[in-house]
Amino acid sequence: MHKKFFIVTAILLAVAAGLTASVSAQGKGRGFGHKHGWMLQRMTKTLNLTDAQQTQIKSIMADSRTRTKPLMQQLRQNEQAQNANINGNFDEAAARTFAGKQAQIMSNLIVEKQRTKSQIYSVLTPDQRQKALQLMQQHEQRRQERMQKKSDQQQQTQDK
Repeated sequence: MHKKFFIVTAILLAVAAGLTASVSAQGKGRGFGHKHGWMLQRMTKTLNLTDAQQTQIKSIMADSRTRTKPLMQQLRQNEQAQNANINGNFDEAAARTFAGKQAQIMSNLIVEKQRTKSQIYSVLTPDQRQKALQLMQQHEQRRQERMQKKSDQQQQTQDK
C-alpha cells in the first residue's frame, strides 16, 4: 500500500513539476496558462476526468501557480544576485549563504508541489488513482530504459 501511494504521489509530482517548469520557462508566447491547459487536457483524456473534476483540478493548479510563482522568482533573483557578485575570487562563506538560500527556496517549492499533488490526488476516484498508478509505472519503466540506453551508449563511446 505504501509503495502504491508513493508511485501515485510521483505521478502527481510530475504534474506539479510541470507547473513549476512552466513558470520558469515562461517567456514571450509561452505563458503558464498554455502549459496548464495542456496538462489538464492530458489528465482529462488519460484519466477520463469529469467536468467537476476538471474544474477542481484547474482551481488547484491555479492556486499552485499562485504559490509557486513567487518562489520561482526568488530562485532567479537569488541566482542573479550571486552571479553579480562573481569577481574571480572564491568566497566560500558567500557560496554557502547562496546555497542555503537556494535550498530553502527549493524546500518551499517541494512542499508546495506535495500540497498540489495531494490535493489533485484527493479529487481522483479509486479507479482513476489506479490508472494514474499504471501510467506512472509505465513512465518510470520507459525512463529507466532510456537511462540504461544512454548509459550503454556512453560506455560504448568511452570504450572506443
